[in-house]
Amino acid sequence: MNRTPHPDWCAADHRCGLNEHRSAEIIVDLARHGRGVVTRTRTENGREYAEVRLWVPLARREVAARRQLLTMLSGLRVLLGRVAVAARPSPHR
Repeated sequence: MNRTPHPDWCAADHRCGLNEHRSAEIIVDLARHGRGVVTRTRTENGREYAEVRLWVPLARREVAARRQLLTMLSGLRVLLGRVAVAARPSPHR
């Protein structure tokens, strides 16, 4: 495999592999509430993705923890839908 040129947003360091590029992490940290990390990635076929990792403290009680997980999954479904809509071309006026 040949290395591909690094795009402007690429961290151009140990995060990259052969023909894969990864940006520096963008971190959102809400003390005591959770943390989110977003990394922009370009695969060897040129497709770009946003990789998202979340750390959310769960309640100690199982019922409450499950409710948190369901709430998070519902929110992620809404978020993914909004991101997909944002990729559509804007209507011409």
